[in-house]
Amino acid sequence: MKSSSETSGASVRMTFMRYLLPLLLLPVLIQAETVSYGEDPFVLGMSIDAYALGNIKALPMANPSPGANVTQLNSVESKLGFQHTEGFGGVYQTDVLSGNHDQWTLVLFRGGVSNIPDTRNALLDYGTDGVAESDDADGTENNGRLDPGERLSINSISYFSTQQFLAELGYTQHVNPKLALHGTARLIYNDLEVESGIGFGFHGGLLYEPVKKLRMGLEVTDILTTMLFWSSGLTEVYLPQLYVGIDYQLAFKKIPFVLHPIFQIEYPLDGATAQLNKVDWGYSGGLEIIFQDQLFIQLGRNALNQFQVGALIRTKYMDLHYGTGFSDLSTVAGQTHRVGVGLKLGAFALF
Repeated sequence: MKSSSETSGASVRMTFMRYLLPLLLLPVLIQAETVSYGEDPFVLGMSIDAYALGNIKALPMANPSPGANVTQLNSVESKLGFQHTEGFGGVYQTDVLSGNHDQWTLVLFRGGVSNIPDTRNALLDYGTDGVAESDDADGTENNGRLDPGERLSINSISYFSTQQFLAELGYTQHVNPKLALHGTARLIYNDLEVESGIGFGFHGGLLYEPVKKLRMGLEVTDILTTMLFWSSGLTEVYLPQLYVGIDYQLAFKKIPFVLHPIFQIEYPLDGATAQLNKVDWGYSGGLEIIFQDQLFIQLGRNALNQFQVGALIRTKYMDLHYGTGFSDLSTVAGQTHRVGVGLKLGAFALF
């Protein structure tokens, strides 16, 4: 005879299979002409450990991050995290505020480029002879283009900024001690000075721990396709992606460190993304070396074959984190540096 808890768990699983799985498969069945840019625009908002280990989204990390699995199997301490990124030599900067309490998680992201020169009204369109209101035989005066002999008025150059904002609220539902599900709602706002866009979307995933220290995770980002509606009337879409990951913590009796390997497979749920990137699937992974649960050295390789590293120092009251990556773009545009701090709210006895 089944107990009430077993009956309840079976009921939850049946509800999940009946309602959630069809939603995950729906984007595959929808035939629409869409455009995908291939890379998550909020990848620099990822928690530093997820970034350093290879852009991990399938498995939950120390801090929640945009589009990632936030499932919690066991009760975790309440934490408030902040991280700042100076991307590509400081040109693109991001700030992320994240937190978790009980079964809830929250991520707030801001990214942007500041002090962009606006030269649209700064052209001295005098023509190739450089003299205003004169006859130019070649018709270059007042043609709206910067021709040889023309210049810009320094005093007429203005500056503006572009910004991206993101908010994600996630909730974990426990099915049994070894399996939990999560759902996350996403709200996006982009401000490009002359155009703005607002959008929304959803993620979902699960975490399964068949044996102690072995975790298997699944994350589906942009379920049903995330829509971004621009003031120009255009609609931008972020197409669904599937992430499957596995990790394990390997401890030794006479060696004072723990090895934590992690592996992830990435698969686009639509053919358009695969055709754009000229791949059907990708993989990433990394290795975390843990010393006395206080020092964490992180090494990773993402699906674009880029090498990334990070380090975390854990204390009683806070975590201190640094990460960076090495890509072809970084060698041209400048290195990307990421720093973060996580406050353990329980240690401060605020609640």
